[in-house]
Amino acid sequence: MSNIRNALEVICQAANEYMQNLNHRNDEWVVLSSLVDHDGSVNEYIKDKVVMTLHNITRDNTVSTYSATRGGNDGYAVVSPPIYVNLHLMFMANFSDKNYSEGLQAISLLLSFFQQRPYFTQDNSPDLAPPVYKLAMELETLGPIDVSYIMGNLGTKYLPSAFYKLRQLPFDAGAMQALAKPATGMGTAQTPAAGTLS
Repeated sequence: MSNIRNALEVICQAANEYMQNLNHRNDEWVVLSSLVDHDGSVNEYIKDKVVMTLHNITRDNTVSTYSATRGGNDGYAVVSPPIYVNLHLMFMANFSDKNYSEGLQAISLLLSFFQQRPYFTQDNSPDLAPPVYKLAMELETLGPIDVSYIMGNLGTKYLPSAFYKLRQLPFDAGAMQALAKPATGMGTAQTPAAGTLS
């Protein structure tokens, strides 16, 4: 399972469980979905729900990366350093007409949930797939122009919403780039170029 899909499904499920405990309903409060189909038609599945949508992915430069080595019988495998990304999420209350106020309540519950649980770890979210061990949810502040631009790109008009940055999702393919031979005698380890493993 991909890191992005797993992380977002775990968070969506946790938010649903929290909101169901406070205000039970027969279907989901929060759904991981797009607002409209590719042909521009409205997605009927998301009516009267909080829609969780990924609207951008950026690199997290606050985490240092390094060239890693892994030991083996024949030497040390040189691997690419992991990268960490931020997932920019939007939670939209897709409630209309007489249900509009219910959507505002749903967004309030969601804000309360992430205020109480700003971190997702293997301890409180055992369904997180390794190498994900800790994720942070950070409330973002966007101006009206940015909000309008994002919603326009997603194919909708304004909906009550909250924007979050899910920080430090790791990607580590673990593929070996080179094999560093162990030092023998007075010599030094040799590191063949990538793709010339021997």
